[in-house]
Amino acid sequence: MWSRIVRPFVPSVTRVASISSPSFPSPSSIPILYPATSPSRFYSLASSHSSPLSTAPRLINQLSYSTISSVKMASEPKEQFRDSSSLIIAAPIPKSKQQPGKANYKILLLQRGRMGTSAAAHVFPGGNVDKADHDPRWATLLNYTPKAGSPPLHNEICAIREAFEESGVLLSDPPTELSNEEIKVWREKVHNDGKEFYNLCTSHNLKPAIGRLCHFSSWITPPNETKRFHTQFYLTVLPWSRESFSESRVFADGKETTRLDWFTPEEALEAYRTTQIQTFLPPQFVSLAHLLPVKRHEDLLEHFQDREIVTIMPEFQMESQDDKGIHLSGILPGDEEHSSHVKEKGYQHRIQITRNKKGMSVRAYVQGETEIKSRL
Repeated sequence: MWSRIVRPFVPSVTRVASISSPSFPSPSSIPILYPATSPSRFYSLASSHSSPLSTAPRLINQLSYSTISSVKMASEPKEQFRDSSSLIIAAPIPKSKQQPGKANYKILLLQRGRMGTSAAAHVFPGGNVDKADHDPRWATLLNYTPKAGSPPLHNEICAIREAFEESGVLLSDPPTELSNEEIKVWREKVHNDGKEFYNLCTSHNLKPAIGRLCHFSSWITPPNETKRFHTQFYLTVLPWSRESFSESRVFADGKETTRLDWFTPEEALEAYRTTQIQTFLPPQFVSLAHLLPVKRHEDLLEHFQDREIVTIMPEFQMESQDDKGIHLSGILPGDEEHSSHVKEKGYQHRIQITRNKKGMSVRAYVQGETEIKSRL
């Protein structure tokens, strides 16, 4: 069922110097992923689908972005985008509980509350960059040297801060020895004021463990959305198993999130098929699809760390409309129908979704000869 993920070949194009603008890869291949957990109308398009099929041309005009050229994308000013980060957290499974042929790690997923455009969706920890993430003292504390072509330090700080705030997992050097009650108190402080994250680190001689982050993906919300985000995905592998966390230490914050789960990539997608997970947005579905072929946590960072990152916007096309809702395809780089980056005739690289009154459902992710279907 879980066939190997085939990465697309994307032709070389002129790169964009600024990290805040979309950039495209040379012929090396990378995982093509989606935005983080920040709310966006992107996932709530066409909230009512009781309109007759005669409205399809209007919807196609709203949902298709094939006319957006890379030149237009590159020229968009940074101010249009809300800077955000998301952290994919992998934790080893104890050797005594590992199963042959299965992933030996689990991924942390949070269920959002039932309000907002990502209502009840399972997501990775993440959110908007806070002003405090830009504090120049972070660079001094970390003896930080910028890396060419990498996102700025504040994105890494944001990813670690948001993960701590939303789940209680503190990625720090050295690992924290704070008690469960102290963690709970600091989570509340950081939630109320982002500056408290710096105070937490300095008062306990801790540093955000940015050296354990792997830049995983970069994505920009399509241009017709009222709220647009430039999101950086990061991947980290914890040095301890998920069973070392007690439920009184690592838990959903009860504000932005209502539930915390640990799944292997296979388990997460199967839970979605069986409706144990109600909603996956495209970011999570596609990210998990790219994690599927990597079975060992020992190989995760090496597998992804040398990939050249591309910043993309999917090009949505309407397929059809029926009693189940409106069926859409998000065209990704390499697909034969992509406006500017076609690998070859007949090649497909896309995410298929359905929108209806109940929300949004991913139907399948297609990449070359590989197709990973959901429950529809």
